[in-house]
Amino acid sequence: MWSRQGPYLLDWTSYGEIVGSIAARVRADGFRPDVVLAVARGGLAPAGYLTCALDVPVMETIRVRTTTDDSRYAAKRRPAVDTARPLELSPGARVLVVDDIVGTGATADAVLGRLADVGVAAGDVRFAALVRNHRCRYVPDYCPVVIDDWIVFPWETEREPTDNCRPLPAELWVGP
Repeated sequence: MWSRQGPYLLDWTSYGEIVGSIAARVRADGFRPDVVLAVARGGLAPAGYLTCALDVPVMETIRVRTTTDDSRYAAKRRPAVDTARPLELSPGARVLVVDDIVGTGATADAVLGRLADVGVAAGDVRFAALVRNHRCRYVPDYCPVVIDDWIVFPWETEREPTDNCRPLPAELWVGP
């Protein structure tokens, strides 16, 4: 799944360019979300940005846990969706789901299933992620970068060593 040549480091400047390109693409597509749904924790920062950039009045969160811990290359498990907190979504709401990375597509499947459970139609949902693993079977509606190794996001640099990280090369961008 991973090349294991050393993780990529996404700096704040590149982060801004990536999430800005997602906002531009959403606007160009004419999708007007009523709600931005952040997949916690990784989707919180980009969801906040997109909520402001797209002038969306509501941001909700959904917690999904798929790794056994926060270490690099951590083992995966079936996504566990936190259902203790109800989603405040109306049937017919247009929802932009935002996550930091799509690794296998399992989180996306779990979130889309949860949205269906609360009455949100699949046609009213778009999924955005900053990056996608190159072997991921699920392709988000908006995802400008495809990677082949672990990535350290800018909000993770306090807990993640970055001395062996590589900068994110421009050739990994697949589109806006």
